[in-house]
Amino acid sequence: MVSAKVLMERAQARTQKKSILVNGVRCDYWFYPAKRANAKNLVVVHGYRGDHHGLESFAGGLEEFNVYSPDIPGFGSSQPLEVEHNLENYVDWLINFTNAVGLVRPVAIGHSFGTLLVCGAESKKPTFEAIVCINPVAGGVTKGLSRFLMQFVKGYYWLAHKMPEAFGLMMLKTPLLVDSMSAYTTKSRDKALRYWIKKQHQMHFNSFANSHVVWESYVASVSHTLQPFVGNLKCPMLLVAAEKDEVTPVSAVIKLADRLPNARMYQIYNCGHLVHYEAAEETVEQIIAFVNDLKS
Repeated sequence: MVSAKVLMERAQARTQKKSILVNGVRCDYWFYPAKRANAKNLVVVHGYRGDHHGLESFAGGLEEFNVYSPDIPGFGSSQPLEVEHNLENYVDWLINFTNAVGLVRPVAIGHSFGTLLVCGAESKKPTFEAIVCINPVAGGVTKGLSRFLMQFVKGYYWLAHKMPEAFGLMMLKTPLLVDSMSAYTTKSRDKALRYWIKKQHQMHFNSFANSHVVWESYVASVSHTLQPFVGNLKCPMLLVAAEKDEVTPVSAVIKLADRLPNARMYQIYNCGHLVHYEAAEETVEQIIAFVNDLKS
């Protein structure tokens, strides 16, 4: 089995950092050129509080495709939007990013919050040839500790953005918060893998512009699901669910797939919300099979 770490190293060996203005602000994105000619184009959209590094394992495994992976506004090294960081404005940004880069109906891959962006964009305007949703925000009822933690984090983020910026940033970037999140979402018992994932979060989970971006985008991420988009999603879709996902139960993804006319679902076992770290190779194999099945 090829680890996420190795796949990321493969991606980094062929990456090209680029910048472009979208909606008046600078967007940094990473281009991973295919190793063959006439390859399909893929757009990869990371989740909440992450940046392009989070899904770099996918880019490393998808060597036969051109992969475009932006830092969404306000995260990583991309500038924040000049308007509120709500779902509607992020969706508009993604549509305009795709156009600005010159892509015509690429395949979109979104993780978690990123699934809301790609499906929201496709629902508003036919933008993608097909969509892959990793840990899709399908709805359903989150219970127990996960539900409590979501409410606690919401209150914590609200307080942080109300504080003076220096204090708010201290609250948001405290190692206790980052390491606790990492420990809870990692399901593997492999100590080396758990340590590596923790270091990834320490390096990239705090790459955001300010406390207001964190708060506004958090509200956007927990206030919406994919359900309202279902009627407008006609393109082929792959939904990758995880057995131990803390955000969306598998049962909700199954119900979502049943409502989508051109969707297939794949379940990953013994894994939670960090599919891109704990089951990267398995996920890449499913993406390759899905994309190769599309009509040219």
